[in-house]
Amino acid sequence: MDTIGTHHLESNRFYWARRLPAKGASIPGPSEIEVVQISTVFGAASEFWTVAVVGSDEHFDLSAFEFLHKVLSPPTAEGRRPNLTLVSAGPRR
Repeated sequence: MDTIGTHHLESNRFYWARRLPAKGASIPGPSEIEVVQISTVFGAASEFWTVAVVGSDEHFDLSAFEFLHKVLSPPTAEGRRPNLTLVSAGPRR
């Protein structure tokens, strides 16, 4: 499976990713695939981006993960939900 290079990541987007073994650590079995977010909590410039693990408050360096696939965003409701219209309250009788 091809991975996504860190230079192709987009801020605040979600990705399927796998943690890489820490340098100098004995190599364990393959790690679990998880959903992560490219976080800008430490700054908007790409050199400050971190990987936020969904469901926790943990942040990691981008190099700690291999990025497998972007999680697709759901379509926006605008223009796709004709039953959602602005209704004027009008005068009360």
